[in-house]
Amino acid sequence: MEPTDWNALSPAAMWRDWIARSEAQWSEAVSQLLKDPRAGQALNRQLEELRMAHRLGSEITQAALASANLVSRSDLESLDERLGRLEDGLAAVAAELSQLRETLAGVAPAAAVPRPARDRRAQAGEGAGASKKTSSRGAARSRADSAPSPRKKA
Repeated sequence: MEPTDWNALSPAAMWRDWIARSEAQWSEAVSQLLKDPRAGQALNRQLEELRMAHRLGSEITQAALASANLVSRSDLESLDERLGRLEDGLAAVAAELSQLRETLAGVAPAAAVPRPARDRRAQAGEGAGASKKTSSRGAARSRADSAPSPRKKA
């Protein structure tokens, strides 16, 4: 007794075989049909009429939507295009900003001016109402430096 091929009895396998045979039959029938020039011309004419009907239907729908003050597909497509251009421009600006930050980050440490260290004494001396104390000798010297020199009259 010969072993049974269970794959041949599988519904999925039978479906695949049927699909393959159907595609082959359709391909042969359409090839024979398209060999006839009259059939090709008729199909071409019908496809052109369908394309024109679709275009007219789209125009009528767009006019109806415009009269009802509603958004049409072409409006959404143009808006999508504008948003795409804006996104591209924004991405370019962001890239330039990033490049500028990198450039400035490389320049800033070299150009930075060192600041003196701040400690508690420096902070306490800068408070409101704080006055500088000078010695009497230093005050006398500063007065003498600022006094006008005597002039000789002619």
